[in-house]
Amino acid sequence: MDFPSLGLEAAVSASRSYPLKQCKDSASAPSSESNEIKIQPTMKQSFTRRSFLSSAGTTALGAAFLLPSASCKSSSTSGERKSPSASDKRFTMGLSQYSLKELFRSGSLDPLDYPQFSVDNFGIDTIDFWEGGLPEDKLDDMAYLEKIRGRSEDAETDAFLLMTGAVNGGAKDLKGNQNIVQAIKRTQALGARYLRVFLWVPDKEVDVAAQGAAEALKPLSDIAAEHGVTLAIEPGASKHTQQGEFLVNVYGRLQHPNCTLMPDWGKLRGDIYAGTQAMLPHSEIISCKMRNFDESGNQPDFDYPRLMKLIVESDYRGILAIEWEGKILEPIPGVIASQKLIEKSLRAAGA
Repeated sequence: MDFPSLGLEAAVSASRSYPLKQCKDSASAPSSESNEIKIQPTMKQSFTRRSFLSSAGTTALGAAFLLPSASCKSSSTSGERKSPSASDKRFTMGLSQYSLKELFRSGSLDPLDYPQFSVDNFGIDTIDFWEGGLPEDKLDDMAYLEKIRGRSEDAETDAFLLMTGAVNGGAKDLKGNQNIVQAIKRTQALGARYLRVFLWVPDKEVDVAAQGAAEALKPLSDIAAEHGVTLAIEPGASKHTQQGEFLVNVYGRLQHPNCTLMPDWGKLRGDIYAGTQAMLPHSEIISCKMRNFDESGNQPDFDYPRLMKLIVESDYRGILAIEWEGKILEPIPGVIASQKLIEKSLRAAGA
């Protein structure tokens, strides 16, 4: 049943009668009888189905997005670790840790439990990490980062990316980008393949700014290659770099195998559809930004059917990462609603 396609009254009724799937641990089968949303016992807060509906908001809209889409995974009977990234699927649904930021900030969810939480609650085994979602005093604790890596492997998740801050595209040497050098090391410790960065450049003539950014990115891309990491550049941080066409200009000047682009519809400015189309041939990950939902489960900020049609009609193969940052829904229902909209839009585009 696809709840966003229902009217609000019907969706509320359906959500009250449909039990959420849950997994108590990786070896447990989902219960079809329990109403409880199971959160790892190490967390400080326990959510029941009733409190989840309350956390989604008391409006019918919150209840309408209580969708039965999360699928729980049992551990492999062979004992071999599954490689989620080793798939012949064209698109892989991913989850950005940033989507659950309120749970990490409140202490309701421990970063160590996040990989299993994603699998149990959303059926998503391709996840990224965000520096702001990790303990500040452990960001450079490589033993802690490797512990997270171990927990990701235990949950059979593909921890594909770490999100960090801005590259200084005006820097003349590595001294201006030591924050990125350190973030590359963190990415390697987590076992991730990509480091997500945004790019700042001075407000100069376009080609001058693009050439300077390419020169600043070259030594960083070289260091990333030494650590088995690829830089994924998203829009943002300055006027030029909010334009997809500008990032393509930088990419073309750099031409480095360890640097790719990453569309983020919340940070692109101007014509986001043209910007996305320009970036797609040079992208391996897309941030599917979500901020709001109308009563039909659609995103009023971005035309998702149009965006997914662009993606389906392109040669893009890769990760579609949910990044929920809205306020109308709490993190869990926000992610579930986002997942439903992406799936619905892909189907409409013929995927």
